[in-house]
Amino acid sequence: MSSNPSLSEDFNGSQMCSDCKNWLNSFLDNLPFFIKWFMIITLFFFLLNFFTVYIAFYLANIPYYTIYQCQFWRLITTAFITTGLINLIFSLLIFYRYSINTEKDIGTIKYMLNFFRNCLFIQIIYSLITLLISLIIRNSILMKMKLTMGGVHNDGLWPILMCEITLFCLSNPERDMRFFIFPCVFKAKYYPLILFGIFTLLSNFNIDFEILSGIAFGFLCHYYLKNKIEFSNQFVLKLENSFLCKWMKNKKGFISISNPGSPEIPTNLEHITNSNNNNENNFEAFKGKGVTVGSNENITRENVDYSNLASRNNSDDMNSTDSKLELNTTTSQV
Repeated sequence: MSSNPSLSEDFNGSQMCSDCKNWLNSFLDNLPFFIKWFMIITLFFFLLNFFTVYIAFYLANIPYYTIYQCQFWRLITTAFITTGLINLIFSLLIFYRYSINTEKDIGTIKYMLNFFRNCLFIQIIYSLITLLISLIIRNSILMKMKLTMGGVHNDGLWPILMCEITLFCLSNPERDMRFFIFPCVFKAKYYPLILFGIFTLLSNFNIDFEILSGIAFGFLCHYYLKNKIEFSNQFVLKLENSFLCKWMKNKKGFISISNPGSPEIPTNLEHITNSNNNNENNFEAFKGKGVTVGSNENITRENVDYSNLASRNNSDDMNSTDSKLELNTTTSQV
């Protein structure tokens, strides 16, 4: 009696594991190429950071090391480093919510270029701001402001997300926007700054210059850099066919700029013609029974005189002119 429940529990557990595995595989298959691999790498670095703090220390953008020791790779790799579980969950959820349609609309390569371009400019602005403030107050500790007692504090995706939110709000600045589930409504043009102020209050008035840099770059892109730093479709198409990116085109989730967001349409006209011919050859005459409108007489196959059908069709074609004349005559009499 005691063995059956254990067997059923093992069966249910294995079934749940297989269901979770199938769901995860289907979820990853439906993700665009860049978003999928960015989320996987970010999660990998987050888990690896539990075993060694050197991952965040050498990849996050700490302005002191970026500027004075010329460790410029930090300007790009910092987007993959997110410290704090709550910070990671919310950033990836918002990133998935707002970025999946963007990659489908503009293509994988163009979205990837835009993503790293925004990351580069935001981190440059952030490094210059911290350098300027450290020179004004004559204190280089600010250049190491991401170093805390608990390790390295890094915002990861949030600066880029704040840049995207700013661009979205400025696209229609007079619309009303609500702050999450709260009843407060703001104009879209003020929403990024209000959001930054709320985040500052929640962090005990600690100003996050990296988030502020993301908002500032969003304003710069909208008002001054609209068409000056955009990648043309011709350049992106050449890059897709180059040796560096050509291997991506055969991967799952890759979206080409030549056909963004739409599935492939079969152009085999011969196949379509053959299918139509097969449908015509499979046509069969009606063999059932019918009822004439206004009477109770049943129409069967035996009651129909098929021999007269051809003669009737021919006579109708030959006398089409006469029928038109008779129709005109009747209408004139009416």
